[in-house]
Amino acid sequence: MKSKSKRRLTKSASNRVLTGSIGGFGEFIGINANYLRVGFIILTALTHFIPGILIYILLIVIMPADPNKPDFSALFSNFGFNTGNKTETKSKTDRKVIHDVDEHDEK
Repeated sequence: MKSKSKRRLTKSASNRVLTGSIGGFGEFIGINANYLRVGFIILTALTHFIPGILIYILLIVIMPADPNKPDFSALFSNFGFNTGNKTETKSKTDRKVIHDVDEHDEK
């Protein structure tokens, strides 16, 4: 027997530009999210921006997060911040330790 997995409308953890709302919606209906993003921007511009911005904020608030998403710090990964505690093995060549060094100020 095949087990049916329920498809849920969630924010995408992998297909995101800002919050993953449109990426999750694209994954849910099976359309490339980039087409949805372009269409959303055009629709928002044609309706004088206010309804589109309100719809996007509503999507952010209502859509649940992806259960496969590791944690809240992944939100900042798109902006170049490294806030997550990743368990990486560091090699011994990352930092050299120098012993018996005298410091002198130069004038």
